[in-house]
Amino acid sequence: MVENKIFAVADVGGTKILLLLVDQDRNVYLRRKLPTPPGAAPELVAKTINEALSRALQDKEMERSGLAGLGVCIAALLDFEEGVIYEAPNLDWHEPIPFRKLLQEYCSCPVYLENDANAAVLGEVTYGAAQGHRDAAYITISTGIGGGLYLDGKIYRGSGGFAGEIGHIKRFGKGRRCGCGGEDCLEAWASGEGIARSARSLWDEGDPSSGPLNTAAVFDLAAAGNPLARSIIEQAIDDIGTGLANLVTLLNPSCLVIGGGVARNRPGLLEKIRDKINRKAVAPAVNISRVEVVPARLEPDAGAWGMFAMMCAGE
Repeated sequence: MVENKIFAVADVGGTKILLLLVDQDRNVYLRRKLPTPPGAAPELVAKTINEALSRALQDKEMERSGLAGLGVCIAALLDFEEGVIYEAPNLDWHEPIPFRKLLQEYCSCPVYLENDANAAVLGEVTYGAAQGHRDAAYITISTGIGGGLYLDGKIYRGSGGFAGEIGHIKRFGKGRRCGCGGEDCLEAWASGEGIARSARSLWDEGDPSSGPLNTAAVFDLAAAGNPLARSIIEQAIDDIGTGLANLVTLLNPSCLVIGGGVARNRPGLLEKIRDKINRKAVAPAVNISRVEVVPARLEPDAGAWGMFAMMCAGE
């Protein structure tokens, strides 16, 4: 760990960017949110991060030369070693982008670029709900569905850096296009947007009794006893449970951390997912070695703390 240094972290989403300045003892000097630029061209996003960082350092009367590192996490398929983003559906980036190089043009300190779910699993293992586990997975159920793997005591990225994309396992439902370019991914049916799409395909949004058919509305209707809404939610739970049971069967983790806006503050949902996993995974993985299924503890900052942990460790 570098002594007496400040680390900068940026968590880039489709609509907002979270910026943190943190010292080596996890003291947060600054926390700021800013909108992701409309159109979100890679060069513009890199410039926005740089300008926000410059303002933050100026506000805190700090010099850029004092930065020990900049860590950026983003919902994207990327090569950690090369710093190249290959696919970022939420930003509509579908061509290879040397994003770390774009950031490095503004910074003399080391720049780290990581998938947001990979960063989140490291954050939860280091400081959150999965502390003490050497084999864990983080799953975010939000607008989309993402996953990060921590196996044998380290982030598992796969041969090209694309491991853990549980939201894009097949096949769930029929004929629904996904943001990744494929069809019938788990994400297309069981994410927040997938649940809303199912509702819109079955309801007339012009019907004043249904109201706006977003994810929260579907959950509210289901809780009120609406049979159609309940069937949509139950199908999503079954799909998620099946996907995670397959993950448990394949990788035998000791902990699954569930995060994301859809799962947050819905303990009943988590309990149903846990039950599906216990019933569908291969029996020894849940009856002998056991698997904890727990809510995320660090949200919405799990990814940011994972980047901080990564920079402190100098990975």
